[in-house]
Amino acid sequence: MAILLLLVLALVLWSVRLLHGAYRLRDFSLLLASGLVAISAGGVIFVYSLMNGCVGYLSQAQPIPESDAAVIMSDVAYFESASGTTNTTFSP
Repeated sequence: MAILLLLVLALVLWSVRLLHGAYRLRDFSLLLASGLVAISAGGVIFVYSLMNGCVGYLSQAQPIPESDAAVIMSDVAYFESASGTTNTTFSP
């Protein structure tokens, strides 16, 4: 969490420096670069919030009981053996 906070803070500071340079030099490309860096900082926060919810949900999931694990493994073996005998050629 602290690393991401430092990353976002660094991106925001970089964006402000670019914005200051764009104002001082009257350069539109620096203004555009500043906006893109600010958007990337927002993207980092957005992805972190999505992953935080996803990881929290997955950590609460119940493990598969061993009695059901054998059924799941037999299904995988069935589908793997069936995929080897399928016809992959295309005939119109």
